[in-house]
Amino acid sequence: MTRTQGFTLMEIVVYAAIVAALSVFVVQAILGMAGAFTEAKTVRRVTQDGETALERITREVRLASVVDDAASMLGSHPSRLSLDTVRSSSDPTSANKDFYVSGGRIAFQQDGGAVEYLTSPTSSTTKFIVTKIVTPHSQAVRIELTLQAAGRATTTIRSFFNTVVLRGGY
Repeated sequence: MTRTQGFTLMEIVVYAAIVAALSVFVVQAILGMAGAFTEAKTVRRVTQDGETALERITREVRLASVVDDAASMLGSHPSRLSLDTVRSSSDPTSANKDFYVSGGRIAFQQDGGAVEYLTSPTSSTTKFIVTKIVTPHSQAVRIELTLQAAGRATTTIRSFFNTVVLRGGY
């Protein structure tokens, strides 16, 4: 009996099936990792937007002496917070600072000047409620902020809360 070199047709078909199955598995794993990475970026973006906006509002509220009740809309979405405050901790010049929702984004405006957005265009503000708290000795505001952003397969929604005392009014 002589031995011939090479592969039989059946061996080639089995090898091709194994390679195809492994290829499908590898492609699915790569697509799954890419999707998870995209979703993680969306979560990070919403979290960063919320923390940045809340930090800025908190800092400005702490500098303020009083909430301007006439210019503010409090207790419902979308709220508008208007503060009588100073320009900065190093500049005692009086200023009016407003926080509100514009085009689905948290906006900041000082003395009617240029609008500065505190959230990115890819995040949408679904809830911005500011509530005023008054005690015999001080004022505070409670801030509720909910942001959402759409990823490839899901929508990420994050809520942020803070209560801040107006230190400038002591």
